[in-house]
Amino acid sequence: MAIEITMRHSDVKIESLKEYAQKRMEKLQEKFPKVTSISAVIDIDVKKHMYMAEVVANRLGETAVGAKEFSESAKSVIDAAAARAERQLLKMRVKARKGAVRKQRASSARN
Repeated sequence: MAIEITMRHSDVKIESLKEYAQKRMEKLQEKFPKVTSISAVIDIDVKKHMYMAEVVANRLGETAVGAKEFSESAKSVIDAAAARAERQLLKMRVKARKGAVRKQRASSARN
């Protein structure tokens, strides 16, 4: 499982922010073990004092889940993007389970 954290447009590398993002993505990975890779991009706009976080999570055999959030607080933007990705992954999990149940019912009805 690969977790990649990227900081953009930052003259000073904020290690505490990068560590916080790493821990938050590890929690996301623990909750969804079928996620193969998570990529988080944190963009800092110094002039506007805004932060942008984008989280992309890839599941086995499924398309990527992406979430992008904007805020004035760095930690809140990471939490919001991770929470949005978590909701999308949960939705994908529910759809996959419903599909598996439908296939199982269809095969048992034929027999």
